[in-house]
Amino acid sequence: MKSSSNPYLERVARLVGQKDPTRAVEIFVADGSFPGEPLEALAHRLGVNRIIEERLPFEGGLFRLSHGELVIRLNSESPYVRKRFTLAHEIAHLLLQTVPAFRSTQRTDAALERTCDLIAAELLMPTTETADFVRGLGAPSPEKLRVIASKYSVSTQAAAIRLRDGLKLWKCSIGMWERLPSVRTIWFVGLRRRDRAQPDPCCLDLALASNSSVLTNDLWQRGESTCAVWLNLLGIGKCRVLGLVDFAN
Repeated sequence: MKSSSNPYLERVARLVGQKDPTRAVEIFVADGSFPGEPLEALAHRLGVNRIIEERLPFEGGLFRLSHGELVIRLNSESPYVRKRFTLAHEIAHLLLQTVPAFRSTQRTDAALERTCDLIAAELLMPTTETADFVRGLGAPSPEKLRVIASKYSVSTQAAAIRLRDGLKLWKCSIGMWERLPSVRTIWFVGLRRRDRAQPDPCCLDLALASNSSVLTNDLWQRGESTCAVWLNLLGIGKCRVLGLVDFAN
């Protein structure tokens, strides 16, 4: 994680006296919250008057109403894990003291939103606790990713991003694919193949026909060469497959 182009991360690093931005975010969150404190309790302690779930055309936001009341609005139609991430993201704005007056007049600040996402990830999956738990599980697998996501009440995609890109606990790439009517990538985290970002359909069929994860091989194009990869795939429901991908060399 680089802080040179992100003034908000730089500010966090200065506030906690830690040059490494990843470690700085961890300390910043620990300083602003209590261990095990529910997100709702933290939001209220930081000044939020109400957390409202209602039908919205967006995921949610932090609002300062005209009479001064501070509220967090969450989209009632979003999945539970998505609402939790949105709530954590808005709490990050509170911790950074970047509370918008009105959503419609706020311009998107990519650096700020990125910093809030990093803080949200730390709130939901604390670095030290998560690292200890994940290392205790042993070698990566799709089943273990689901266990981790369930423990921290996050989506499998959010868990994959945190494990691979955030904490760098897993080195493999991680993806979710849909088999029907043709192969479609739902999401993918990590090194992509050059020609497409999904395994051979036969590999997915093998996983969907099994009651547990399967190990198989495939060939993926990277740059000008084709490389062998191993796949650990788990069928989810009737047509989706969750999988880990690692290059053989």
